[in-house]
Formats: sequence, structure tokens, C-alpha cells
Amino acid sequence: MIFLVSRDKECVSTWRAVALAILAALPCSAYAGEGGTSYWTPGSFGSMAAVPTTPGWSVTAFHIYSNTQQAGSGTFAQDPIFGILPPNVTATPFAKQFNRSNQDYITPTYTFRDPVLGGQLALGVTAQAGVTGATLKGEWLGATATPFGKAPFAQFGTRDDAIFGLGDIAPEATLKWAFGVHNFLAYAGFNMPAGQFYPNRLPNIGAGHWSADGGGGYTYYDQKTGWEFSGVLGLTYNFIELQSKYHDGIDLHFDWAGSYTFNDKISAGVVGYVFKQISCDSGPGATVGCFETQVFGLGPQFTYNFPVDQWQGSLNFKAYKEFWAQNRADGWNGWITLTINPPAPPS
Repeated sequence: MIFLVSRDKECVSTWRAVALAILAALPCSAYAGEGGTSYWTPGSFGSMAAVPTTPGWSVTAFHIYSNTQQAGSGTFAQDPIFGILPPNVTATPFAKQFNRSNQDYITPTYTFRDPVLGGQLALGVTAQAGVTGATLKGEWLGATATPFGKAPFAQFGTRDDAIFGLGDIAPEATLKWAFGVHNFLAYAGFNMPAGQFYPNRLPNIGAGHWSADGGGGYTYYDQKTGWEFSGVLGLTYNFIELQSKYHDGIDLHFDWAGSYTFNDKISAGVVGYVFKQISCDSGPGATVGCFETQVFGLGPQFTYNFPVDQWQGSLNFKAYKEFWAQNRADGWNGWITLTINPPAPPS
């Protein structure tokens, strides 16, 4: 990173950590758990998650593109058009739902200069807007009863749906402590259901319900060697969705990242996440039973640091390939994140 205030090597490494730390600690919500997703977007935390940042105002804007698919037989069977069969037919549905999403987020954050409980307090809020589309393709395969016996039966259908608009609002507070190369994080946040949510539509932008999330994390960062590793563990409690009367279970999520700093501008590494629901869905709307979800993700990341007048800029690119999914759409997703930090203090 090039600095207009200081050229000190240690200070450069510190501000590279500052840029990535603000980039890492960003909550972002997804659409409702009824579709096998969650308020918490896996991968929201990344490199330098627990490293203290620069006091003052900062802003982060990021874009997430995702392309996923999931089993959709239950949705296909309940469709008001495709789900209707003649009374003399016995058949089984086979279907898949294909999802694609472009979501944009912006997070202004204020980091306090004075210590709180011996750590650094920061308050931020994330707003969301985007477009999400889904295609449901399925078929009924079975037999139809005739006066001459049973005959093969097949019925096919495709339905497309898309939604555009504002998503939910997610405030968050973080508290960070630094002890040499060891950094610690505690955070808490919640989801305000301000986005577009319709229980009977295939895609949604808002979660449709309130959620509370909290957890802790750790970052090892050695400025002399350039090596860094971060991990953040959290839990999400979801409140009941009032329209569908669906109550998502408790979600456990672990985001991790590792990186190596090549010089004052460039760093690269790997990122990953584990997301697992640890309690059953419930409520009158939970007609499919427990429906616990899980997904794992793994991929590369790359960061480029640059000056913005006297401020500090950082661009981070990362992508995840998902696997071991259960009751949840999986595929891949890509992130582009721009962070603008306050000017570096004098050495």
C-alpha cells in the first residue's frame, strides 16, 4: 500500500491490516430460511477479522454474485399449476430449482478512539439492494389408471420468478483487542426485516423475520513475516416469520481465512466457511419437518491496496465453491469489496 502520510514499513503493514479488518467484519443477510438459506451469509468475516482498525469513519461497499441450485420436488409438488394431477394418476415429482443473485451492500462504520473495556469499539450498519431470480424445472413420473390397466404418465413444468428491490438492514457492534501478533474479537448484531419478502415466491431479498447474531473470533497476524490467519465463530437465533408462521432453527457459522502479504500493495490467500443449523425448524409453517441445513465453502482471495487522496483504499476479490450441502442450495459465489479508511496517523 502507498501512503501519503507515512512511509514507515511497520506502519504500512499495520494499515494493510486496518483495510482488511474493516472489510472482514461485515454482516450481510440472505433470503428466508424457509428456502434453505439464512440471515447470515457465510463468508461475511474474512482476513484480519479481529485486528483493530483506524478510529473514525470508514465505508465499505461490496457486491456478491451467487449461482446455486437445490432439490425442488417439494416446491414443485405444491405449485398451484404443476402440482395438480388428475384423480386417476399416481406419480412422484422430480424437480430442481436454479437460483442466481446479484446483491449490493454498503456499510458505514464508526470506530471509537477511546478504549471500551480495554478494546476498540466500532458500530456499523449494513443496507442491501439487489435482484434475485429463480427457475423451477420439474416433472411428474408415474402411471395413470385406464379401463385397460395402467399406462405411463409424465407431466412437465417450468416456472421463472425474479424480484428486485431493497433488502434488510443489519446493525452490528464489534469489540477488538490486540496483544502483539494475537488479536481477539467479540461481536453482536441483529437483522431488521425491512426488505422484500413474500412466502409464496421462489426468490426473496429480505429474510422476512428478525434475527440476533453474536460470536467471537481470533486473528494471528505477524507483520514481520506477512502471515495471517483468522477465524470467527458465531450463532444466529431466528425469530418466527409472521406471515408464513415459519420458525427457523439456530444457525452455527464459522468463517475463516488465511493470507500472505507479498508487498505493501498485494496479498493473497484462501478463504472458507462452515454453516450448520443445530436445531430444528418449527412453527405451523414448518410442514416439511426438522429441515436442518448445512453447507461448506472454500476458495481463493486476492487483495490490492491503493491510496485515495489522503485516505486508504482496498479492493478484495474472493470466491467460494460450495460442497457437502444439506437441505440448502449450493453452487458458487463471488465477492468484490471496496473499503475506504481514514488517513493513517503520523508515525
